[in-house]
Amino acid sequence: MVETLVDQAREVDAPRLNALLRSRHPDAEVVGVRVLDESDGSASRLRLAVDYAPGRDAGLPPTIFLKRNLARFTFPPEMYATEVRIYRDVLPGLDIESPEVFAIEAAPDDVRFTILMEDLATRPGGRLGIVTEPATPEEVAAVLDTLVSLHAAYWGGDRLDRELPWMRGPTEHAAMRFWQEIGPRLTHRHLDGGHRAALVDNRRWPEEALWVGFERLVNADAGGPHTLLHGDVHAGNVYFDGRGAGGLIDWQLALRGSWALDVTYLLVTALDPAARAAHERDLLAGYLSGLRAAGVDPPPWDEAWLRYRQNVLYGIAMWLITPDGVHSDEAQDLSLQRCVVAGEALGTLTALGVDDG
Repeated sequence: MVETLVDQAREVDAPRLNALLRSRHPDAEVVGVRVLDESDGSASRLRLAVDYAPGRDAGLPPTIFLKRNLARFTFPPEMYATEVRIYRDVLPGLDIESPEVFAIEAAPDDVRFTILMEDLATRPGGRLGIVTEPATPEEVAAVLDTLVSLHAAYWGGDRLDRELPWMRGPTEHAAMRFWQEIGPRLTHRHLDGGHRAALVDNRRWPEEALWVGFERLVNADAGGPHTLLHGDVHAGNVYFDGRGAGGLIDWQLALRGSWALDVTYLLVTALDPAARAAHERDLLAGYLSGLRAAGVDPPPWDEAWLRYRQNVLYGIAMWLITPDGVHSDEAQDLSLQRCVVAGEALGTLTALGVDDG
């Protein structure tokens, strides 16, 4: 892998926060900062307790979530630029559930960045999605409503062409191409040993068939109609606001392509296998009905069901290649297991025209 050095000052103190907040909140004056939680995955994440000068909080909360690039990043740098552009340029113009953003600082290439946003854990009655705590069908339906609004806003691709010409489809998308390049090697490594190996029966999921199928999936998802996709709607990248709405976070893998990638990844990873099997048809039908209500001509049921069955492979591939340490072993195993169970029940390789052995 080619390593990209994205060096920047890493201090998180009162002067740093004041500098970040100044453009949007000039009346705020931070006098103290404490790091409550810190973690690194595909980005650096900090939950901060913030003290303000008396009368100078400018309506800002006592805890803030900070997200920034890793000092060293071994994946495509376009992932960082994409997330910055989504939060800065796209979400403000969409009527969808999303975290409040207090400040965005980015280098000219949008790769080196810092975002200050709402600490979603403090929303009354709300919760962040957690892989180890399966969502309810009602919670998944709430996130699907948000996906309907997102997808309907860009359905057909004309608005994407006009407003987001930098957004790439599956066959040109930097991360997708990277997955196809490194995926077979990482898949072999993780299936040859380690905690994921026992979850995948190589007689039902031959490694070569997995990546032949993935190439077919990428080409299928490149077909129309195009819309704006979140691209990473797994169980840990959603939240529930306590008022019946579901939101999306972590936009690094956003792309243009088929609606089915987002919808399938959500249903397969957020629900445990029994709930998914019991509710997937109704949830998919509800999504299609939502598109129709939003003025979009949705795909017919048989086509939608086929696309759903095919896109299960995206989740299997993502959780096979995810490096250890990005998520806990338990989260990786549960996510992969849910995807594999769904893929076997739905005949995913067969739906892609691949002999599964």
